[in-house]
Amino acid sequence: MNSEKLSAEQLLQVVSSQWASATDIMKIGSVGRNKAYAIRSEIAISLYGDDSKVRNRGLVPMVEVLKYFNIDINYLKEVSVYEKQ
Repeated sequence: MNSEKLSAEQLLQVVSSQWASATDIMKIGSVGRNKAYAIRSEIAISLYGDDSKVRNRGLVPMVEVLKYFNIDINYLKEVSVYEKQ
């Protein structure tokens, strides 16, 4: 399990990309590699179904990852301001 806890600013940096890899999912969810692959697969199947032609080389939209983990970007932005002080 990935036990590294990211600050709000670090998390914002990870989620600033349009696409999420398994490594990004590991960081965002503080999960291990196998769980990250399972989450990525679950998101891809919910988006694309079984049509593997549409998939983007193991990447899923970051917005879907944020929905999966129920992460509020506006809250992270507010917290990151306080962390900088």
